[in-house]
Amino acid sequence: MNKYIVSFCLLAVTALPMSAQVDKTIEKIKEKGTKIYERGKDYVEDKADKIIDRYGLDTIDVKKVDEQMAKRYMKKGSYDEDYLERPAQRFTAKVRSNFSGSGADMNGHWNGSELNSRLSSSMRFTTNVGFSYRGIGISLSANPFKWKGNKRNTELGFNISNNKYGIDLSYQNAKNNSGWMESNGVRKDIGSSLVTTKMFMANAYYAFNNRRFSYPAAFTQSYRQLRSQGSWLLGASLMAGNVRVSRDVALDNPSFRMSMASIGLGGGYGYNWVISPQWMVHASAIPTFVVGSTSHMTVNGVRERLPFAFPEFIVTGRTAVLYELTEAHFFGLSFVTHNTLLVARNKPHLDYYKWRLTLCYGFRF
Repeated sequence: MNKYIVSFCLLAVTALPMSAQVDKTIEKIKEKGTKIYERGKDYVEDKADKIIDRYGLDTIDVKKVDEQMAKRYMKKGSYDEDYLERPAQRFTAKVRSNFSGSGADMNGHWNGSELNSRLSSSMRFTTNVGFSYRGIGISLSANPFKWKGNKRNTELGFNISNNKYGIDLSYQNAKNNSGWMESNGVRKDIGSSLVTTKMFMANAYYAFNNRRFSYPAAFTQSYRQLRSQGSWLLGASLMAGNVRVSRDVALDNPSFRMSMASIGLGGGYGYNWVISPQWMVHASAIPTFVVGSTSHMTVNGVRERLPFAFPEFIVTGRTAVLYELTEAHFFGLSFVTHNTLLVARNKPHLDYYKWRLTLCYGFRF
């Protein structure tokens, strides 16, 4: 979901026809003591539109509401019009296809033994349809594979962004991970039925050059970048979750669980390169330094807290390509990654990564 659902409700209210305001109209007719009401409530309901126009009983002036929304949307003075502009059209509709994947690597030592593992999920696909009115919108996503009975994965996401700041939240519960585990050089393959990954991620940014540089121009298309410009970025990250491997008698592997939670602060840089009036390329990276972390490992029911490994980073990278066929029709391709990077590996540690590729077609009207 890309924007507040509450905001979409506001959109619905502004688009209501006059005939939906019958109850308020009836109350106003009563207050005025007009003889119209004496002809019966059914008459008032049937003729509400005409009564509203004739007697000036409008409860909502849709035209004025649209004018206020347009004023809020354009926000004249809040951005440099030589570098950025708002699309002139009121509405934007988009169709998107999302491909995503994730994985977890564990490296280090445990009770004198060297432990390594690599687990990854199968690629996931969702399709998304979105609609917005002057920058306020809502979208609906669906996973076609779940219609065929594949309900082993759950993934929820929420993001909001503007030129100044943005936040991206996601939760994943994946049961289709597979890979291998290695102990002292002995490797064992792990099937997807044994591995469960649960992970919550949050990433936020603040753009210092927000009057001339726009993240939404690359990812939500609610702005248009007119000239190339970049910005230093302030970032914050949170990762929390666990990876669990169930015991299998045939593999003779131990039951295993590793949980972690990390908070990172840092900064990076982003750049929008306007190649031509039709083409724009975006690239950005925000590495955050982990300032707080806790992790535990449980093997065959024995739980032990792991010391903080220094230094550690959480890196968010974004790239995008946007092509505008006309001002009303556009195509987009974007790629977003989240990775943990660990330098010290003397203790077991879970490195988690996640990526998302998005193809988009949209039109404004």
